[in-house]
Amino acid sequence: MKKTEKQKPYFDIFGDPNLSEREKYKYYTQHDIYSLQLKENVRKVGKEKGLSSVINETRWLELQSSIVKLPFAPPYIEKLILENKTFKEVQISDAPSWLSDWNPFYQEGMSLFFAIEYIKIRPFYFKYNGRLTVATISDEGVQFAQLLNELHIPYEDDNGTFTIY
Repeated sequence: MKKTEKQKPYFDIFGDPNLSEREKYKYYTQHDIYSLQLKENVRKVGKEKGLSSVINETRWLELQSSIVKLPFAPPYIEKLILENKTFKEVQISDAPSWLSDWNPFYQEGMSLFFAIEYIKIRPFYFKYNGRLTVATISDEGVQFAQLLNELHIPYEDDNGTFTIY
């Protein structure tokens, strides 16, 4: 690919405060060789598995940026399309003691959206306070469900574990 005046190095794109997250995401997924190869592999495997997209990248970006409205960044685990795991193998703890990084992929946060088959989110946080005290439990399940509904993101709720496809 020949570098044109429109094409900038990635570090210029990702560091540009005048560009939206959507513009940065689009640029990367349309120009990066790794991203283009990954997208093609995901497309092939998705077709073989009979998968189709439930939410688009705009909704993913809206969710990602809206997480800051919550008291804490809820823990999640991703099941990527190229992984050979069953739904039962992808489990999130009932008592997660970590918070997830909902930042964009270029800040080592979430994976590229087109590569995600689904994510499981458990909007609970169990903070260990030492051996002599009880753990502090934070539950933002209601707020998380409200956020998903506001953004019109379909989800399944299985006893407090939310799955987004």
